[in-house]
Amino acid sequence: MKTLSAAIAAAAATASLSAAETPAVKPAGPGVYPQMQVFAPLDGRAFRAEWKDENGTHVDIATYDLILNGRALQSTHRLQGRDYGGRTIFFWDEGAKKYVYHYFTTGGFHTLGTAEIADGKMTTEETVEGHETVASVKSSSTISPQEIVVDVVYVGKDGTETPGGKRVYKPVADPGPLFSDTE
Repeated sequence: MKTLSAAIAAAAATASLSAAETPAVKPAGPGVYPQMQVFAPLDGRAFRAEWKDENGTHVDIATYDLILNGRALQSTHRLQGRDYGGRTIFFWDEGAKKYVYHYFTTGGFHTLGTAEIADGKMTTEETVEGHETVASVKSSSTISPQEIVVDVVYVGKDGTETPGGKRVYKPVADPGPLFSDTE
């Protein structure tokens, strides 16, 4: 579940920015879809979180890019020193009138979630497919100019809720390719 924690935290961090809260960041281009403007401050940026738990020290690196002419946001993350990571794609679902995202992992499981963004906070709920013990994940995230803070709760297949802890992501310089098949 700790590996899932890093992945979900990276995914949740993706949508927690609002342009009003992040001064001096690259403005969205004219081609960015209006509902995706909230993600423009993340475009081309990377973030890093480090934490300790009963399994040791973990470092998660995540990169963010607006893709498909500004219609979606892609986040790729990897736990340093491990062969685990994933990619999340966020988009605005016109029919449902909400943010939807898909998360794909090197761990063999994937998720489908929705997000609401209000008052500088994003709340998400996602269904997990293919994981041995986790059925869904809930998270909330907030942003300041210096950090993204993500809080995660895992819901087991038996319905038990387990806090996954808080992750604090700080901006970093471009970390380069996270996997051999990514830019």
